[in-house]
Amino acid sequence: MNVIYRWALLMLLLLAAPGGWGFFPFSFGKQELKTDYSQTMWDRIMLEQSFSDMRRGMGEMSAARYPAAANSFAKAIIKNPQDPLPHLLYGSALYWSGKVDFAITEYREALRLDAKNPMAYQLLGIAYGWKGDILQAQENFLQAYRLDPSKADTHMNLGSTYAAQKNFEKALDHFRQAVELAPREALYRYQLGNLYDFMGRDQQAEESYKKALSLFFKYEDAQLALAALYEKREDYATALKYYKKAVKTKPGDFVARLRYAYLLLRRNQTAQARQVLEGAFSIVRFKADGLALNAVYRAQGRNGQNFEEQIQKFTRSLLSAPSAKDIQIEVALDLAVPSVPTEKESSAGQFAEAYQTLRAAPDMSASALSPMSFKRNFVLPGGEENNRAEQVQSFAEELSRVVTAAAEQYDVNMALQARTPDYRSPNALTQQRSTPPKAVYDPRIVGNDMGLWVMGKSWVRFVDDIAGDLQEDTARQQGAEYWLVQGLAGLVCGNAALAQTSFDKARQQAPQDVLPYLGLGTAAVIAGEDVQAAQYYKQALNVAPANKTAKKNLNVLEEE
Repeated sequence: MNVIYRWALLMLLLLAAPGGWGFFPFSFGKQELKTDYSQTMWDRIMLEQSFSDMRRGMGEMSAARYPAAANSFAKAIIKNPQDPLPHLLYGSALYWSGKVDFAITEYREALRLDAKNPMAYQLLGIAYGWKGDILQAQENFLQAYRLDPSKADTHMNLGSTYAAQKNFEKALDHFRQAVELAPREALYRYQLGNLYDFMGRDQQAEESYKKALSLFFKYEDAQLALAALYEKREDYATALKYYKKAVKTKPGDFVARLRYAYLLLRRNQTAQARQVLEGAFSIVRFKADGLALNAVYRAQGRNGQNFEEQIQKFTRSLLSAPSAKDIQIEVALDLAVPSVPTEKESSAGQFAEAYQTLRAAPDMSASALSPMSFKRNFVLPGGEENNRAEQVQSFAEELSRVVTAAAEQYDVNMALQARTPDYRSPNALTQQRSTPPKAVYDPRIVGNDMGLWVMGKSWVRFVDDIAGDLQEDTARQQGAEYWLVQGLAGLVCGNAALAQTSFDKARQQAPQDVLPYLGLGTAAVIAGEDVQAAQYYKQALNVAPANKTAKKNLNVLEEE
């Protein structure tokens, strides 16, 4: 197996956690309970009790109580050992408890009982995908496909393994079949759009994104993808329209605000850009029943040691959360063929020129130059402290192997985010610290209403796509607004030092402007400096006494 493609462990898992994080691929009813032995009265009693245990386990899975669900499914197996279904359910509960190898054992036991069970092969593929074995995952998805070619999610998973190996034509074939089998599934339309985008088929990507939006009009990631697509094509009016929609759909998506404000600024719509920027400096009150983790741990390039340091820092943050709490995690990775710098790359039009060069390349397809972007959203379920440590260690080891192997051939861009959910207020993130913060800054919601994506443009690429041009524009322009945008780029990437430097530059150029003080205050929040943050917000009110963002942020910090 080519270890470079171990990143499949973060892209293959269409089996997302229940309870709002994705799709649990079981349709469950009494008719699915089967047995291959003659039933006595006792058999029928055991069968009914097994059914009851599975129903209870399904409810526990929906509530993300995976250890309890595993216990219920284990009881179902004892009472009905010849049925493959409780083994599949038990394996799924083990999988989501972080015990992937034990889950594989249960899936294989289900296959021993029913050698032609497509769901068992599907789940085996997902498990091997998590372990980073792309070829083994693909073989199991192929078996599931041969046994039941009518399952849309099998096509998506199988297509994703081909995409991981840059066999885009085969990936496209299966993605298209998934769309045909589930024509009203917005997620699959979005996935298809991403694949077209990678392949350089802009018109088809546009159509797929729009179809996803017609099926789910609040699909913010499709809006953001469309905006970036139009901006790449220099259709700025349409790009602005979709950035505006994305920000309206999710006002707290500060990555979308970054792209929106920067394009407005480049189109000389400074007043509108300032309005968009101000909305990106809001903080939220930290709740005692949640834990704020680091907003972003990032590593770039091909330095394996740097990646390892960031993964270990992230691991320490995960272990600092109470073991009884669920932790929601987003992992994003971009793999790109290393480029050779040229004089042309330093020009102001780097982004548009690179795009045109890509399209004009006579002997190289767009897919050969396009970076591969994968992300996975998942949950570490709450439970015993020892179990949490085991989950985190397994996660860190697998991720380290994937990134280290990828860095041997690719430029790698990794981003990690995590949070514990607080369902009574906006979710929140901040820098790791020894004492609970008063406030937190959330640059982008982890996950999406649609669940898990197998592939797609990670949020970090939305920032990196403009990084070169933004740096050059900021150095060349005289106005403070470009420094504000640069500062926001630092905020959303969790880089408090870059944000502080940029906002301070903006303040020097415009000392009576309220926005630099708002930015400095929010940069102090993510650095864990609450007292300093409050002082900056007070200075903002001295400059603009009626500013609502400054008042709100100061109230968050001073509230007892």
